[in-house]
Order: sequence, then structure tokens, then C-alpha cells
Amino acid sequence: MSEGTDAGARAPGGDTVDWVIVGGGPHGVCAGRALVASGASLRIVEPSGRLLDRWTARASAVGMVWMRSPLMHHLDALPVSLHHFLHRPENADVADLAGMFRRPTHDAFLRHSKGVVEETRLDEALVAGRVDAIRSEHEHLVVEGDGVRLRARRVLVATGSNAPCSPPWARELQAQGAPIHHAFDPASPLHHDVLGRGISAVQRALLVHRTTRRPVRLWARGPVQVAEFDFDRAWTKHRFVLRWAELDDAERFEFLERHPHRGSVPKGLAVRLDRAVRRGSIELEQGEMTAEWDPASERLVLRGERRTVDSDGLTLATGLQDEAVAGWLRSTAEALELPMARGLPRLDAEMHWGHGIHVTGPLARLRLGPMASNLVGARWATSYLPGVRMQPV
Repeated sequence: MSEGTDAGARAPGGDTVDWVIVGGGPHGVCAGRALVASGASLRIVEPSGRLLDRWTARASAVGMVWMRSPLMHHLDALPVSLHHFLHRPENADVADLAGMFRRPTHDAFLRHSKGVVEETRLDEALVAGRVDAIRSEHEHLVVEGDGVRLRARRVLVATGSNAPCSPPWARELQAQGAPIHHAFDPASPLHHDVLGRGISAVQRALLVHRTTRRPVRLWARGPVQVAEFDFDRAWTKHRFVLRWAELDDAERFEFLERHPHRGSVPKGLAVRLDRAVRRGSIELEQGEMTAEWDPASERLVLRGERRTVDSDGLTLATGLQDEAVAGWLRSTAEALELPMARGLPRLDAEMHWGHGIHVTGPLARLRLGPMASNLVGARWATSYLPGVRMQPV
């Protein structure tokens, strides 16, 4: 594995590689696998130095057991790849599928993904470091940062949603020392109350009960909404992609703002929640909640519409913020005069932003629509990259 030094991070002899991928999550791995198969040389820059590290940690933090995505949504080239993988005898222990949409377990998806990484030797392309600038220099791009200095013909920005979504009142109480953590915070204790009503919140509440064997309170602002996916399956069809391409920016933003499935849970998980509530494993408190923190007595009081309780602490399972161009990427966009609309890149049919910089993941939603953040969006975006042959689903 490369260490990210000036000498070691480049291709042998300091040559320019075909691609540098910024981000080693599912979108970066999906694209990396396809680009390697196309014969491209590449490097993948990931701060943790481990592919899929942050995604795996977040899935573990909420106790993900089943994937929300169906069997054909994964990181390999052919939609049937995971299906064939699970039919191998050595994978019989993770071969169970859930429901009519044949959802694989998280363990099965992760094992398959690691196999994709091993098969394509993507670990050998990994650079541990943090990017803080992309510069255009002659006929190539220079990617620079902490432990990183790479030259490439093209760059793929594959950064995901990294900022947890926390309500302002929670941030204020946190600043005063209140025991409030986000579920994706590694220091988040497992015995606290849970706030949220989407898939992360329900999974986290079930995880807390499995771990502590004690009832856990789940505070939900309203009824839990049931939807099999966090996007409409019709959006993955060619006719939607073609229709989406005909919309102007204003129409696309209006559509994104009407995205109906945010904060929902699939039916199978809703059934598990209902059973846990009836057994008393989860105490579901629906309605608006307020919180008060007394630093002197170190007392956190949670007030709902039906009850008021003293709490040991509160875990926010409130998802991630919508990604927008910010920080070093915004500075790069301004320096290179890359086109944007309301904080999102304007991309062409090859996911190209300009100056050889391409984009996938949440930042590509102006081009791909609501599915951009998901595994199916990773496959669609990758299929559009120059030189890639990959079947979207």
C-alpha cells in the first residue's frame, strides 16, 4: 500500500496516472474497480488509509443487519455478481436474502465488496492522505494535500456525505457539555435514548436493545414512514434518466426538494420495530421533543408530548447533511471556474465538471437525480465515465 509520500504516491518513476479518485467509499471503490478493468492506472486517496472504512463504521454504528438495497446493487460490474457470489459454498453462512426485493445481509455485501477490492488489487492503489487542492498544470492535474502529491490526467471526486445532521438545539446543548452524541460519532455510548424516525434511528434502537438487553426509548417527531427504498425505483430506469436530462436546473432542484422517502424505513424493519414496541423492548415516543441540560447537576431532561424523563444521554440518529461543494473543493472550483448551481456541480454526460475533473456521489445529484447518493447511483455514475463498460441497473 502506498504511504502517500511524493515519491511513493505517484506511478512508478513519478509518471502521471490516468485517474486519481478522491474518496475510498462505495462510490470510489465502484469507480476504481471499473476503471482498473478498463486498463486505466489510478490512485485512490482516502484519509483513513482503508477502503470502505467510514461506510463500514457507520453501518456498524447503527447495527445494520440487512442492506436496504436489493441484490443487484453492489460495487462490481455485472448486476448478477453478488448473486453468483452468494451461491458459492464458502459463502453459505451469509447467503440469506430478505423479502420480495431479495435484500442481502450487510455481512454478505461487505464480504463481496472486499472480494472486489482483492480481485482488482485496489488496495495497491490506495494513498493514505487528505486532499486540500486540485490544480491544473499543463496537460495534467495535480492533486495535493496532507501526505498527498499526485499527477493525473483525470480526477474523480467521490466524496460522500460526511457531516452529521444535528438540530441547532442539540449543538447548543452539546457545547454546554450535555451527553448528546450523533450515532456516527465513534464515542457515542450504546445505552442512551435515540432520536430520529428513519432507518438509522430504528436500527440504532434495535442495536441498543440487543446490546444492553434493556428497554430503549426512541423519540420520533412523528409516525414512522414506510417506504421500501429511499428513492423511487422508477428513477433508476432509462426513461427517467432521459427525462431528467431534459429538465433545467430549477426543475431539477424542485424535484429534489420534493424527494418523498427521506427519513423512512422499509416494511421489514417497520415490522421489527412494531414487534419490539409490543414486547416493550423499545418505548416509542412520538411527537415533538424538547431537551434541557443543567450543567451544575449534570441532568438531562427530555420532554415529550406524553411524558418527561431524566435521561443518561441522547443519541442523534438524524442522518447526514445534504452535500454541497465546500472547503477545499469550493476553492478548487472557484480557481478553475468550474460551473455550479446552488452549491452543486453542473456535470455533462460523462460526469465531467471541467478541466478533467469528474464527480460521483451526493454531489452528482444535479446530474443523476435523487439516486445519486445510493449504490445504484454509484453504478450509474461509473457507467458514464470515459472508457468504462459497466451495466447500470
